[in-house]
Amino acid sequence: MMVRTVKAYLKRKKKPGRKPKLIVEDHILIMLEYLREYRTYYHISLTWKMSESNVCRIVHKIENILIKSRQFRLPGKK
Repeated sequence: MMVRTVKAYLKRKKKPGRKPKLIVEDHILIMLEYLREYRTYYHISLTWKMSESNVCRIVHKIENILIKSRQFRLPGKK
């Protein structure tokens, strides 16, 4: 479900330029590693052989896409 949501969003927001080296599934996996395993950007960057800043950008981008879709939210305290 996450993959379909992110792919649909990226299809609508076509940007010119170079294609990403990693596929959408890998981007989601990076975000989940950060959120669920409490790994640092540094350790994720070593695993995926990319820079910390690139990992940070991927995590924030995927988080924002999933939040905007309103399908993936944490319940509030109310």
